[in-house]
Amino acid sequence: ALRGGVAEMGAAAPPLLVLFLSAVGDFASLVGAIPLTQQDLLAKGWTSWGGPKDYTPPFGVAEVTSTAHVTSEALRPVVHRGDTIFLLHEMTRRNVDVDGGKIRARRRLHGTRQAFVIEKLEQGATCGNIYPGDRVFLRANTGMQLEVHGEAFTLEVPGAGPGPLRVGTTIYLRSHTGKHVEIFGSSAKARFDNQGGLQAFRVEKAEDVN
Repeated sequence: ALRGGVAEMGAAAPPLLVLFLSAVGDFASLVGAIPLTQQDLLAKGWTSWGGPKDYTPPFGVAEVTSTAHVTSEALRPVVHRGDTIFLLHEMTRRNVDVDGGKIRARRRLHGTRQAFVIEKLEQGATCGNIYPGDRVFLRANTGMQLEVHGEAFTLEVPGAGPGPLRVGTTIYLRSHTGKHVEIFGSSAKARFDNQGGLQAFRVEKAEDVN
């Protein structure tokens, strides 16, 4: 229901927390210098430097644990403030959407209703990228903003290392109350401080639908 220009996203219990959509305005490594070869790119999906018997890793690479995983992650696009992203709900494997003032996860689709522009509170010349720990807002295509009690979310990535947020990363959105956003049933709520499947979202961009 709409209330004073704010769309209420459903009651939660206990404590009572409700997600809102509100109108918004404008918001004032571990990959070395070794050039990547085609074999390196093919290896990025491996869990180790196993693979073809005739494959020889570049000098020094065999001494780095989980190098294939690090290389794969480093090749993913960085998420910048103002980027359009899509959130895949890990539990249901559907994309979060906004429709008629409600936040749900109903389809595996990157459409207008599933698109969010990500903004952050931190300002300055070095704040163009989104980082774990940033306080962020998500703006839907309707111009309405996902929030709890008018406050931004803290973007959490458990075990995150240095560097910006990248496409394909699983995130959790913590409200100022300490509770995490979740999709439960047909609505979004912020009820618990858990970091489970209900609260987990994978960051995607338009071309990433599998």
